[in-house]
Amino acid sequence: MHALNIQLPKYHFRRWHIAIAVMAVAFYFSLPQKLFDTGYATVITDSSGNLLGAYIANDGQWRFPPADSVPYRFRTSLLMFEDEYFYYHPGVNPISLGRALWQNLRHRRTVSGGSTITMQVIRLARPARRTIIHKIKEMYLAIRLECSLSKDSILALYAAEAPFGGNTVGIEAAAWRYFNRPARELTWGESAALAVLPNAPALVHPGKNRSQLLYKRNRLLHKLHDSEIIDSTTLKISLAEALPGEPQLIPRKAPHLLDRQIVNRRGTILNTSLDGNLQQLAAQVVNRHANQLQQNQIYNAAAVIVSVQSGKALAYVGNVDGDDDAKGYRVDVVQSPRSSGSVLKPLLYAKALQEGIVLPRTLLPDIPTYYRNFSPQNYQRRFDGAVAANEALSRSLNVPFVRLLNNYGGDIFTANLQQMGFSTVDKPYSHYGLSLILGGCEVTLWDLAGCYASMARMLNRYTTEQAVYNGADFRPLTFLNNDTFVLTKNTFHPPVMSASAAYFAFKAMTNVQRPPEETGWENFSSSRRIAWKTGTSYGFRDAWSIGVTPEYVVAVWVGNASGEGRPGIVGGATAAPIMFELLNLLPPTSVFAVPYDDMAEVRVCAASGYRASSTCSDTDTVLIPLTVKKTGACPYHRLVYLTADGRFQTRMECEPLGNVRIESRFVLPPVVEWYYKPHHPEYRSLPPVREGCEALENSAPLDFIYPPPQTSVYVPTGLDGQLSRIVMKAVHRNPDANLYWHFNSDYLGSTKYQHQFEVLPLAGINTVTIVDDEGNRIVRRFVCAGE
Repeated sequence: MHALNIQLPKYHFRRWHIAIAVMAVAFYFSLPQKLFDTGYATVITDSSGNLLGAYIANDGQWRFPPADSVPYRFRTSLLMFEDEYFYYHPGVNPISLGRALWQNLRHRRTVSGGSTITMQVIRLARPARRTIIHKIKEMYLAIRLECSLSKDSILALYAAEAPFGGNTVGIEAAAWRYFNRPARELTWGESAALAVLPNAPALVHPGKNRSQLLYKRNRLLHKLHDSEIIDSTTLKISLAEALPGEPQLIPRKAPHLLDRQIVNRRGTILNTSLDGNLQQLAAQVVNRHANQLQQNQIYNAAAVIVSVQSGKALAYVGNVDGDDDAKGYRVDVVQSPRSSGSVLKPLLYAKALQEGIVLPRTLLPDIPTYYRNFSPQNYQRRFDGAVAANEALSRSLNVPFVRLLNNYGGDIFTANLQQMGFSTVDKPYSHYGLSLILGGCEVTLWDLAGCYASMARMLNRYTTEQAVYNGADFRPLTFLNNDTFVLTKNTFHPPVMSASAAYFAFKAMTNVQRPPEETGWENFSSSRRIAWKTGTSYGFRDAWSIGVTPEYVVAVWVGNASGEGRPGIVGGATAAPIMFELLNLLPPTSVFAVPYDDMAEVRVCAASGYRASSTCSDTDTVLIPLTVKKTGACPYHRLVYLTADGRFQTRMECEPLGNVRIESRFVLPPVVEWYYKPHHPEYRSLPPVREGCEALENSAPLDFIYPPPQTSVYVPTGLDGQLSRIVMKAVHRNPDANLYWHFNSDYLGSTKYQHQFEVLPLAGINTVTIVDDEGNRIVRRFVCAGE
């Protein structure tokens, strides 16, 4: 018995221990892990937190996701009205409950609940009939909630879940719907009006209960004044403010980014890098131009404005405003792959400079060019014979750049584009072919702006940070405000593109002829120096324009989302005017600094742009990229032996001693000369060879235009199953020369002035022979294959 008495206290102690533990577990699990299981609206904001757009929650409520904090004016007003001792009680205020009980007994009806804000949070999360039992449950769970969350977190939860009339829930949604601005910008009068609403949300209804709402708001304002929270002037101003009226429409400043957020992370807030004011102005510019373009059945346009330094989007206009789905207004064209047109030419120019294939003023052939079944044409359907590389870029000539791509290497350039961030160039070069540089690949406006922003950022770093490169300078754009990037180790070797190559590309882009409304821009001291490029895709389906300064990149696309082409969809006429107007929205910009550390001085031929040879008579000293090593000497200047009067070419042994003139002449190949000379009156053709003096080596005055050398000619087959005819073309330095044509074993005849013959080729190998009056002879063999 004695032993039994000793064990009893231990037994009872253990039982109470277990009971307390069970109660603690029950207390802990009395609240669910997630207090509110309601859905939230999808919200996007600008870089300052201002609302750009929102999509209603799944339950049809305008309920924004909870914020981290509650704005000061609303918080102060709310606590003064609902729970003055919020920061002092443990979730239940006995004094308030006692006062509420006395008021209810006195009036013999429920006039006050005595609930704290914490208790109201519980009621919002677990709505039920107002009974004493439920009141006790609210008190119990309120204490439990206070053990889990901080006071500020509870207040933020209440502010996000409290009803504000109709289908408006939460202070942020209420601020935008009733006052069209964020809660942090509400005045004392507006904050007080919203602070009294959760207590009776039906008060906000146009034409109903207005006097009661006005009374409650003004009483709260006087209470704030009596507590010396606001002064007399603020009180007078606040009392004079109008009450909220009918809910306003939620802004739709970036609808395509909102659609993207709905798909990716519905029910969350996306804080973007956009500038809200700039976004609104940019959308207005795009829509105004689009309204004019619709007269030509051009329905869609898109634009992005990017900060070069941060790589973040400042404006994102995914498309024109509209509700007609058939016209593709909901398509986010900024992210849609489209034919690139000519907007990749500056990149090829820069890489060719970097690799030493060309110098800025190197002449590129601009003549009829044939690659199997591909024959590029310039936009204006003419040939200039030869054009300086920088001028070919400024004028966006197609033929010189197709030939340059062929010399540079399509596989290499395709890899370069992928390295520069073009995510849609994801196929081997064999898929694109030489048309790659003319729009044969698809790019997005987003990637395009990102690439040019990366070029500008790299050049800025090189010229401001002791001639170094950083691999992180070439990176994708972002529209996330909190996105960060990590710099790699600085290097003196360009990871993607050299600074001088980018500089020369931007310099050539600066000389582009501007749209008619920008005529005379260089005459105004305030005008910007902008590197810009336009592009037009085949079939007039896509119009592009991109402008670059050291601070900003503006990229614009115009066309139809359906892919339908229209005659007016031309980069310079439709996209460029939008781009220039968007640039005018931005602060003053600077010009690109010259990267002298990545340049070297060399002597070049003034006529050809190549490195000067010993025979070049006129030379210039210019800066070229430091990495250039391959560029050869001028191939067009050579010493020519002439008779004393200069009328004929000759040889030393053909003339009396001392009667030979030796001149350095700029001599282009016959086909190049044929197209070059009409545009350059100063060009002097070689005189004919003196009669009786043999033709000089490498001085054949004639050449073929078509068929091309070392290639197969694909000839269409007619309905009768026979090959169609082809037109052979040739040129001669002497415009009065007669040419005699032989095709296979047949003599065709002679031509003068215009040298061309139509023939019916044979399947297999064909041979064309042409002889001129002087006995000069050229032969061209080609393989003919039917299609």
